[in-house]
Amino acid sequence: MADHGIPLAPAPGHGKGKGKGKSKGIIPLGTDPPTMAKGKGRGKGPPIMANSKGKGKGLVPGKAAPPPPGAQPQLRREAPPEHLMAPPGVVRLPLRANRVQSSGTIWEGLDPWGSNEAGQFPSWRVNFDRLRELWAPMEEVPTHLAPQHTVANEERVMDQRMQQTVEIVVRSLKLQPDKIHEALRGDFDALTPQQIRGLAGQIVPAVRVTSGLLQALVQRRGVASLPSPEAVLWAVASTPLGEARAQTLALRVQLPEDKAMLQERVEPAVKIVQRLRQSLPLKMLMQAVLVVRSVLSQQRCTAFPIRELGSIIKQERYRRTATAGAGAGRFTDWYAENIPSTLRLVAEIVADSHASYNELRFITMAALSKACRLESARRCIWSYLGSPIAGGSVLDACKLLQDCDSRIFDPELANWVQSRQLYRDRAINGHVRPLQAYMDAQPLQVEAQLREHLDVVSDTIDDTEEAFRTGWNDLMQAALDVCDLIGEPRPTGHNRNGKILDIAAAALQHLRTLGTMVREEVELVWFMQRRRRLQALPQQIRTDAALGRSGFCARAWQPVDTRLEILATTGDPDLVREMRSHLRLPEERSAAQAKAAPETKDKAKADAAPPPPKAKGAPQKYVDLIHSGIEGVYARDPITGKWGRRADGVDGQVRDITRRGGASA
Repeated sequence: MADHGIPLAPAPGHGKGKGKGKSKGIIPLGTDPPTMAKGKGRGKGPPIMANSKGKGKGLVPGKAAPPPPGAQPQLRREAPPEHLMAPPGVVRLPLRANRVQSSGTIWEGLDPWGSNEAGQFPSWRVNFDRLRELWAPMEEVPTHLAPQHTVANEERVMDQRMQQTVEIVVRSLKLQPDKIHEALRGDFDALTPQQIRGLAGQIVPAVRVTSGLLQALVQRRGVASLPSPEAVLWAVASTPLGEARAQTLALRVQLPEDKAMLQERVEPAVKIVQRLRQSLPLKMLMQAVLVVRSVLSQQRCTAFPIRELGSIIKQERYRRTATAGAGAGRFTDWYAENIPSTLRLVAEIVADSHASYNELRFITMAALSKACRLESARRCIWSYLGSPIAGGSVLDACKLLQDCDSRIFDPELANWVQSRQLYRDRAINGHVRPLQAYMDAQPLQVEAQLREHLDVVSDTIDDTEEAFRTGWNDLMQAALDVCDLIGEPRPTGHNRNGKILDIAAAALQHLRTLGTMVREEVELVWFMQRRRRLQALPQQIRTDAALGRSGFCARAWQPVDTRLEILATTGDPDLVREMRSHLRLPEERSAAQAKAAPETKDKAKADAAPPPPKAKGAPQKYVDLIHSGIEGVYARDPITGKWGRRADGVDGQVRDITRRGGASA
C-alpha cells in the first residue's frame, strides 16, 4: 500500500526483549499490532515486526508496557476509503501541525473521511470529485492568459537583487527606451538630469553584466517580448558604445555641479581670512588680552598661541595677597569678585569699550542732527563719519569669531577633490576618448548632434579642470594665511595639504570658542553692573531728595487748554459766558469790564448785606449733584497741582457726610 504522507507511529506495548533473532517485514497498514511484554532473552527487543525468530518469549497477547512519563499519546494511522485512495506517485499534502488526541476536544466524534453515516449533519455535502481532480495532471496555461514577464521568469537575465534595483529606477524615474535612444544619439534635452544620473549610475552597471544574456534573449524571443526593465537595458546595450555615451551625458550634468560645489567651499574660506585680517574689533580684543596678561605678569608679551588661549584665560587668576583672617584658599563669592579671572578682566575691558563706542556714536549723531537739518544731507555725511565709528566696537569681534566654522577647512575636502579628479580622468580615458575615436572613424554627416554634444563635453571638462585648479590653489592659500595669522608654522613633508587644512580647521574652532567665551562673560558683566545699579538706586533717590536735586522727580506738564472744546460741547449758559469771556480779546475784555463796573459794585453791596430769613418749610436751594458736580466746580491747587478743593467749598480729599462728592472713605 502506498504511503499517504503520514509517518509510521510505533505501536503501543513496545517493550524490551532478550532474544537474538532478527525480524522480517513490518506490520501491515490498517492492522492492529499485537502487544508486547518484556521477554527473557539477552538481546534488545526488535521493532514491531512479524515472523520474528528469537529465543525470548517476546510478545504476550493482551498486555502492553505503559508509555514513558511525559510522552505524547500514540495515534493510529488509518488508510482512506477506496473511493478516496490517491493514485501512486501523486504529490501529498504535507501535514506540518502536530496531531493530538480528539478525546474531550471539539474534534471528538468527527469523521476525517466525511462519510456522515450517523446523520450527525443533515445538510452535510462534500464534492469529492473536486478533490480527486487535483490528482490529475495540470493543463498548460493558455497563451492569452500568460503574463508578459513569463519569458523573463523562465530565462532571467539578472539576479533578484539587481532586478529589483533596475525596476525601482525605471519606475521612479519613468525611463523609456525611445527617450534613452534619443539621448544616446546626442539629444541632451531628451532626459532630465535625474534620469541621466539614474541611467549612468544604475542602468549602465546592469547592462555591463547582462549584455550577453540580453542579446541571446532578443535573438530567441524578439525585442517586443522584453518587459520594461529589460527593454531599458537593451536600449543601452543595442547602441554602439552605449555605456560611453551614457557616461558622457553624466559628465555633462555632474561637472558643473562639482564646479559649483567647490566654489561654495572656497568663497567662505577666502572671505573669512579677509575679514580676520582687516577686522579692527578683533585687534582690539587681542589688545585687551595682551594688556591684561602683560600688566599682571609684569612682562612684555607680544603674542599668545590661539590653541591654548581660551582655556588659559578662563582658568588663570591673579592671586592677590589675602588679609589676615580672610580665609585664604577658599573661593567664595567675595573671592570670585576680588580675584577675577583673566577672562573676566578682558570682558570688563570689552564692556567698557563698547559703552564708550555707544557714547561716541550718540554724540556724533546729535552733533550732526544739529549741524544739518536736511535728512538726505545727514545720511550722506553719516556715511563718511559713521563708517570708522560703526566698525570700531570691540564687541563686533565676537560676531566675527562666531562665523569661524571649522568645516570651512574640512580635511575631507582634499579627499573629495582627489576623488573628483580621479573620476574625470577615468571618464576621459574610458569613455570620452574612445567615443571621439569612434566618431572620427564615421563620416561627418553621421550623428552630427552627437558630435556637438562631445564638443560641449570637452569644453565642460576643460572649464572644470581650470576651476578646480584655481579653486584648490585659493583654498590652500587661505589655509596658509590662517596659519600665518595665528602664528603656526607652515607644515612640510608628506601629506602637506592635509596637515595645512587640519591646522586651519583647528584654528577656526579655537577662535570660535574664544568668541563664545568672551561674549558670555560680557553678558555676565552687564548683568552684575545692572544689579549694582538697582541695589544703589534707593540710596541715590534719598540723597537726591535730601539735597534738593530734581533728577528723579516726575516731569511737570503744562495744563492743556480745553476752553474751545468746552465752548463747542457744553450746553450750560454759565460755562458758555465764562468761556466766551476768557476767549475775548484784551481790548474787548477791558471795555466789558468798564461797562459792568457799576453793576458789579451794586451786586457786591447786595451780597454783603445779610440774607433775609427764610420762611419755615421753604424749599432749599439745590447746590450740587450726588458724587459729582457741574463742570468747572473743581479747582486745582496752583502749588501742588492737585484737584481737591471745589469752588463751593467742599473738599474732595476728605470724607463728605452729605455724599455731595469727594472721597468716600
